[in-house]
Amino acid sequence: MDKVIYRSIVKEDYESVKELIGEAFGFNEFIKDKKFLDSVLNIYLQGCILESSFSEVAEKDSKVIGIILGNSKEDKNRLKKAHNIFSLAYSILKVLMTKKENKKFMKEFGKVQDAYKELIHGKENDFQGCIELFIVSGESRGLGVGKALMNHLFHYMESVDVKSLYLYTDTRCNYGYYDSQNFDRIDEKEIQFDTTEEKLNVFLYSYDFN
Repeated sequence: MDKVIYRSIVKEDYESVKELIGEAFGFNEFIKDKKFLDSVLNIYLQGCILESSFSEVAEKDSKVIGIILGNSKEDKNRLKKAHNIFSLAYSILKVLMTKKENKKFMKEFGKVQDAYKELIHGKENDFQGCIELFIVSGESRGLGVGKALMNHLFHYMESVDVKSLYLYTDTRCNYGYYDSQNFDRIDEKEIQFDTTEEKLNVFLYSYDFN
């Protein structure tokens, strides 16, 4: 059995990472239109990449089983490349031309983005770093992959003199992980979705480097 390999993200990882996003955040469950699903997953991934300055993926048996993306405000080296910008723009264009029922999902998704903005409002200058994306596949939990990815990110953040970072998560995710890893839950907001009548709690967490 191959060991877990840790390395930076490459373009060839994108499809695997999109699968992780779909499973972790429930997109696969709620979106039945496969083409629309692919566009949504691509928008999410490319948006995270464009905001990041650090990446690390975990690969086992030639399969991506985990990823972490982070951003340091002071790091001028960015992950974004021309193909990331073009890919995001193309996916957004396809979503704008999608069917009416799919646009309802985008409206609901917008509620989450609005919650993020509300939670961070007035606190933006308290942090020098952010975790943009962190996922470990269900099948690989218990192998220490999440801890290893987080340690790689922490080493990076300390190397660029980040004193405090933040992240968003919600009740669809394993948010208890952050409680167990000494993150502080500093705010939260409940969202009511109209189409599914589901409620979602969105959390803002922080971590201070001592």
